Amino acid sequence: MQNKSLRSRLAMLTLLAAMLLAFAATAMASEPASFKEALTLAKAENKMLVIDFYTDW
Repeated sequence: MQNKSLRSRLAMLTLLAAMLLAFAATAMASEPASFKEALTLAKAENKMLVIDFYTDW
């Protein structure tokens, strides 16, 4: 009984992980490819452009 429950939980977690990866890939595919594209899109939609960056030096 316990083994069946463990398999069921593992299957659900695997399905959840696959769904999250699919959503992340969709979100990444819709992002502008360059700064100019992002700026043009922000101006067209009357939105602010947020630039997020960091460095490790």
